[in-house]
Amino acid sequence: MALSETHVHLRARGAAEFVPRDFSKVTQNGATIVWDPGVDGILAGEGELSKSSEHAGERHLDGDEVLYLVSGAMRLSLELDEGGTTEIPLDQGQAVIVPQGVWHRLIIDAPIRLLYFGGGRTEIRSPV
Repeated sequence: MALSETHVHLRARGAAEFVPRDFSKVTQNGATIVWDPGVDGILAGEGELSKSSEHAGERHLDGDEVLYLVSGAMRLSLELDEGGTTEIPLDQGQAVIVPQGVWHRLIIDAPIRLLYFGGGRTEIRSPV
């Protein structure tokens, strides 16, 4: 099964399973939407991007997210509690942990392929 076409649901207890990429379970919350994949555990997958995130940021409501850059180059833009942003550059073979609840977006410097591991609901701001 190609990770670029499906998600993997890793449960804390119980069997892992492949689940369809289903982005239909969203609710509008003002200027944001909340996507709920309905998982109890970790959702993992692969993404390929050639341009930066088109949204104005996202944050994961139920847990941290791990990003592992397989190829390409990018910067992870994180919003700071005291205001402003900071950017973490990533080259292939590097990983970063995005803390739960921190608004972030991906800035692509060269087309990327990455693996992501996170859990639960994701809140996404309207496009930039």
